[in-house]
Amino acid sequence: MPLRDETQAADQHDPTYSSLLGHLRSPSDDKLGALTSSIRNRIDQYRLQDDLLTYSIDHFDAPPIVVPNNPNLRTRTIHEFHDVLGGHLGRQKTFAAMSRDFYWPYMYKRVRKWVRTCEICQRVKPFPSSQAPLRHLPVATEAWRSVSMDFIFGHPPDA
Repeated sequence: MPLRDETQAADQHDPTYSSLLGHLRSPSDDKLGALTSSIRNRIDQYRLQDDLLTYSIDHFDAPPIVVPNNPNLRTRTIHEFHDVLGGHLGRQKTFAAMSRDFYWPYMYKRVRKWVRTCEICQRVKPFPSSQAPLRHLPVATEAWRSVSMDFIFGHPPDA
């Protein structure tokens, strides 16, 4: 099932967002009072568009779809944008691509944690390293007078 359809179905079962959907379909003070204070404070940013709950800070771009508090759906969303479609591009690019289409509170933190624990990213992406200062090496006066070795530590066993 496409993410859009799965999100739409999951919104109906999420207690917080189903109340919000009810208020957006037929606004009333009773329904508004039943919402959490964090949603009430941002009620103007939520919209119902083609029976999908969307969230928009500015009204110039297409608003992203709100993903309900469903860990499996949120994990699948990140997986598709980072692993499948994204090609392991890192947290900034993954978040930028996701935030064009989807929204949930603290999404950036979840993406950051996902990328930080992605095994492929940890194997492939370069480690931040502190480089030793460059200095001139003495010039050898004859062959095999000086021998140098470099030791590299901290890589995974299969690197």
